[in-house]
Parts: sequence; structure tokens; C-alpha cells
Amino acid sequence: MKSASLQPGIAPAAFSVRQQYLTLAGSWVAWLFDALDAGIFGFVMLAIATSFAVTMGDVVSTVAWFLLATGIGGYFLGNISDKIGRKKTIALSVFAYGTGTLMCGFAHSLAELNAYRFIVGIAVGGLWSAAASLICEVWKPEGRAKAIAFMQTGWSGGNLLAAVFAWNLLDPGNPEGWRKLFIYASLPAYATLLFVLVFVKESPVWLANREFMKKNSGSDGLLKIFAPQYLRSVLLALAISVLGMLGYWIVFTFTPAFLQKTLGVRIDQAPVFLVWTGVGAMLGYVAYGYLAEKVGRRISFALFFLGMTIMVPVFTFGAAAMPLTNGKLAFTMHNIATLGILAALLGFFTGYFSGFGAWYSELFPTSIRSTASGFCFNFGRVGAIAGIKLVPVLIPVIGFGSTISLASVAYFAAALMVFTLKETKGTVLTSGN
Repeated sequence: MKSASLQPGIAPAAFSVRQQYLTLAGSWVAWLFDALDAGIFGFVMLAIATSFAVTMGDVVSTVAWFLLATGIGGYFLGNISDKIGRKKTIALSVFAYGTGTLMCGFAHSLAELNAYRFIVGIAVGGLWSAAASLICEVWKPEGRAKAIAFMQTGWSGGNLLAAVFAWNLLDPGNPEGWRKLFIYASLPAYATLLFVLVFVKESPVWLANREFMKKNSGSDGLLKIFAPQYLRSVLLALAISVLGMLGYWIVFTFTPAFLQKTLGVRIDQAPVFLVWTGVGAMLGYVAYGYLAEKVGRRISFALFFLGMTIMVPVFTFGAAAMPLTNGKLAFTMHNIATLGILAALLGFFTGYFSGFGAWYSELFPTSIRSTASGFCFNFGRVGAIAGIKLVPVLIPVIGFGSTISLASVAYFAAALMVFTLKETKGTVLTSGN
């Protein structure tokens, strides 16, 4: 068995099976409602543009600020997680994203909304960094990818909840109805915070590593991840994240608006099809976890990235080719099923998100695990900013569907890039550094 440590250390045997599952449950719920708060924005972009009398490009800037914040949060809160612990960082992140989302419902301007979404973004990045490290440190190598895959289903579940919330709370006759969506979506975070504080325990691997951290507090700062022995892995992992995030955020930021503009779907109808995407994604996350345990991290990533390379244009051009009635897509069972199946297949291949937590955690030692994995994963979203800023510019030139389909290029490049990083299947995580 391989080890992520440089010296012998303490393995995560101190956790009981019950506590492992409570930790997984707490991380899953936190990630679920994190995704809910992150995902609702895509359903109200046009409504927000109307409320504040701004353009779609202006509202896209809010998404850009959010993505920048996830990178910052993943890096800085990841470092805080390495310093103060995984549990405390998870609790802090849950409180921050719940409060930030709540305040979005009371924003008086786009600039104010940007500030609140920035807070949510910080929390999104920080939560993943801490939760992924916590689960990886308490789970044995042979089950780690599946455990992370289960946690990641919280993201698709949260997007599914976002679609359900939007479907039930948005009123096409009320241009300010988007505010209620933010307020209601914020409430579950506070119940989640209570669950984390009561039931989730700190990682025994992190606890065993505290003495090392005390003795080396000056050498394991924010810049330690760029030390020569880690730099290649950090840069390659970051590049893979950028490509995977670039494709994802182009597709899923603009799909609700694409359905509204291209198919004439109402703001309260678009979430119906995104429900299918959420269901497909949950199946994809689980499937990835099992595949990664069988064939390894790299091949699993490559297969799912290639799946997205194919499915993005299939979805966009398939949707655009559907017949319209009086300029709108008729809400028939046939049309719902056809577009729903396309959406579910698109969602399925986003299962690659299950792989980042285990793979990146296995690449780095305990003292910088959350910082490095958080930086590599979450700053991938920062790289996606260029893509989402470019979309409104290209839509008038080549069309909505063709613009979104450009995400396939990023996915194909990502499928090739995964083979530049080492395979880590079977890595044992210990407290040794």
C-alpha cells in the first residue's frame, strides 16, 4: 500500500463505524444545502436583471464574483482547516453560506447582491476543502472514493432541491419573487449547523498531527503548497480543475436561460428539466465512486470527461431541434421525457466531481491537505470566470446552443490532462509528515 506521508504516522482507525457514517452524513447535509444556496442563482438571472434594470452581462459578473470567492475560500479556509480543524471550518462555512444567502433576498442593488454572493462563494470553497479532507482522513483507502462519491451526491441533491424550490416558489407574474427564493433557501443551513456541532467529530488524523503543526507552524503557511516537492502536483491538479469547472459552469449557469430563450420555457418551468439533471448526476456520482475503486482515479476521470465531451452538444442541439408550438415548447409528456432524458444523461457524466476529493486529498500530506486540495479544486472555478464572461459575448454571434457546446473543448482537454498526474488508488492517509 502506498502512503501519502513522508514519515510513519497514525492511521484513521480511531473512528468507529457509527462515527464514520455520522461524519459522512453531516458533511453530506452541509454540502447539500451549500449546493442549494449556490444553485438557485441560475434560475433567477433574468429576473434579477429586470429588477435592477441591468443587462445579462452585468448579472453574469455576479457569477464571476461568486466563482472568484470559491477559489479564495477554498484556499484560505482550507488553510484555516489545516490550522484549527476540519469540524470548526465546516461549521463556520455553513453559517456563512446560510447568512449570505439570506441577505441576498434583501439586496437593494446588484453591487449589494454581489457582496452577499461573494460571502456564499467563500463558504462554498471552504466547506468543500474541510469536508473532503475530513472524510478522506476517517475512511479506509478501499472505501474512500465511494464515501467521497456519496458526499458529492449532496451537490446534485442540492441542485435538485434548487430546482424544486424554484419550481414551487417562483411566480412569473411577480418580478420580485426571486427574493423569496433566496430567503427560504437559506433556512436549512441553520439546522445543518446544529447537526454538525452536535454529531460531527474532529478527524483523528488531524488531531494526531497537531503536535507537528505546532512545531512547524511557520513552515506550513499558505505558500507551503508551492514548495518544489508539491508544485508540479498542485499546478497539474489546478489545470484539470480549471478545465472541468470551465465546462461545468458554462453549461449549468446558462442552461436555464437557454431553455427560456430557445424553447420559450417559463421561469417556473425550466426547473422541471433541471430536476432530471440532478437525478442523473446523483447516479453519476455513485457510479464514479465504484468505478474509481475498480480501475483507479485517472481512467475514471477520463471516461467521465469524454462522456461530457459528447453529451454537451447532444443536449444543446437536441433541445434546440425540438419542435415548438406557437414559438414555445409544449409541456407534453413526450417533450418532458425527451428533454428530461437528455438532461439526465448530461447530469450523469458530471459524476467526475466525485473524484476530486479523494484524488486531491491523496496527493498531499496532512499538514497541507486541506489547503492544497482546496486550492486546486476551488481555484478551478476562478479559471471558469473567463468562460462564463465570454458566453454573453458569443451568444449573439454563434447562438446560444453553439456557445454552450464550446464547453466540450474544455472537457476533451481535461480527459487528456488527467494522465499527467499520478495514480493514487490505495493510498493510506496518516498523520505523519
